[in-house]
Amino acid sequence: MSGNPALLVRALAREAVLGAGGRGFVRYLPPGGALLATDALARAADAAQEKRLTEALTAAGFVCAPQGPLVGLTPTDALLLRVSGEAAQPVLIDWDGQLAPAQALAVRWMKKPRLPLTSAGRVLTMETLRLLWQPEKQVLAGLRGLRALAAQNLRTGDASGAHEAGCCLSAWLEQAAQNEEERI
Repeated sequence: MSGNPALLVRALAREAVLGAGGRGFVRYLPPGGALLATDALARAADAAQEKRLTEALTAAGFVCAPQGPLVGLTPTDALLLRVSGEAAQPVLIDWDGQLAPAQALAVRWMKKPRLPLTSAGRVLTMETLRLLWQPEKQVLAGLRGLRALAAQNLRTGDASGAHEAGCCLSAWLEQAAQNEEERI
C-alpha cells in the first residue's frame, strides 16, 4: 500500500460518509482519544440517515462515539493493520538527508515482530497516523514524542504496535521521497 496512510484513513472515513449520502467534515483530532471526528451525523436529515452513516462508518472500520455535536472515529484493529500494510517496502537510510531520523526509526520498528495490538500498541499506531497527517517538518519534529511513547510501552514489556507504526512511517517516507522527486 503506497502513499500516506494518514491520508488513507481519512479518505476511508470520508468515502463512508459520502457513500451513505452524508455530508460534513472529517478531521483529525488532537492527541488522545479518537483519531478523527465528523459532524456528518449532526447534519443528517433524520434518524434513518444517521443509522446509515453509522453503519457505513462501522463497515469502513471505525468505532463511532458521540462527542457532543461530533462523532469521534477510532479505527478498529483490522483497519490499523490494513493501513499499516502487510508488506511494507524496505527503507534505505540516507544518513545525510533530512529524513534520516524517520528512516532509522521506521527500520528499527519494522524489525519488531507483528504482534496482536494491545491498547498501548493501538495508541502508538494511532498517534503515528495522527503525526503523519502533519506537514513534513512537524512530522520530523514529532518523532521524539513517538520514540518516547514506544519506549514507555517497552518499559512495560509491550512491543505491540511498533511494527505497524514503522510500516506507516515507511509508507509516509515513500510518499515524501516521491514528493521530493517531483519538486526537483
